[in-house]
Amino acid sequence: MTNTKTRNYNLDLLRILAAFMVVLIHVSAQNWYITPSNTFTFNIYNFYDSLVRSAVPIFIMLSGVFFLNPQKEKKIKEIFSKNILKLILIYILWSIIYYCYDVFIQHTKELNLTSFIISTINGPYHFWYIPVIIGLYTISPILIKITQNKNANQIFKYLFIIFMISCTLKTITSISFIPYIEHLKNIINKMPINIICQYYSYFLLGYYMHNFDIPLKKRKIIYILGILSVVICAFLTFIVSNYEAKNIDYFYDNFSIFTFFEACAIFLFFKHHRFKSESIYKKEIKIISNCTLGIYIIHILILNSLLHFNIIQINSFTQILSVPIITIIVFIISLLLTYLIKKINIKRKTIF
Repeated sequence: MTNTKTRNYNLDLLRILAAFMVVLIHVSAQNWYITPSNTFTFNIYNFYDSLVRSAVPIFIMLSGVFFLNPQKEKKIKEIFSKNILKLILIYILWSIIYYCYDVFIQHTKELNLTSFIISTINGPYHFWYIPVIIGLYTISPILIKITQNKNANQIFKYLFIIFMISCTLKTITSISFIPYIEHLKNIINKMPINIICQYYSYFLLGYYMHNFDIPLKKRKIIYILGILSVVICAFLTFIVSNYEAKNIDYFYDNFSIFTFFEACAIFLFFKHHRFKSESIYKKEIKIISNCTLGIYIIHILILNSLLHFNIIQINSFTQILSVPIITIIVFIISLLLTYLIKKINIKRKTIF
């Protein structure tokens, strides 16, 4: 098993990458749905989306590394009073901020009590992730009992296999041009794959991959499958979107087999690779890593502002360059703003 006593800066770097990937997802998705699938522009967005769709599973896997560590088991009272309460306060506060932005800046919502309550409950569209994490934190005292089992290694190997099979079957149901797909879909849907294809599986998988050794030969297979997944995901998205004459995002799903292998490959790479810059920039890596939650929360606000005030547009120049450039700009602004808020806010632990 991996030694967890010292800070693992590779996990910090992976968290930073996942945050950047989330920003890239939302930048590339801005015009994705309105871009015809038979165009070159669509394929640019499609490639970028396929490349980074494992961001959320990676975040959840990272949470599993820390929350399911049997050596640092959290008390139930601490989970609710510290971790869950913090996320609830963040959700409410920033939902209100996003509501005010929509009312006074973008003028997309009305200023009244009903709209305020509904907007605060629903939150901005990317806040769906926060209730998911709250749910995982809630059941973590149960899941941690699996990590404490003397046969944990065998249990996790079993989880990996059935999770992989379930994601494969789920993905097959989305390939609409397969002959007799509806009949095949009916058969697959009768299987209990949706019981396995849940976020708790990534939560457990993150702990397993971090703490148990996976032989180099098997890692290389996962790396190859991770690379192929990006290509095949983009290819199938293009083919099926043209086949159905509408833009299809089935293969971007967090439980598609492509997302599964991408997440596993990236996670394992960061676990085993040693970055030369790590020893030089430890302080900077830690600071940026501690800002990733804030980046996740406010990056949509930054992106919408840049687009709304026409400071920059994705279609201003070739999307091959505009998507990554705008992503970098949004990421840096979100990072700096988060850092400043954390510095000047006395109760910053409840705001980010």
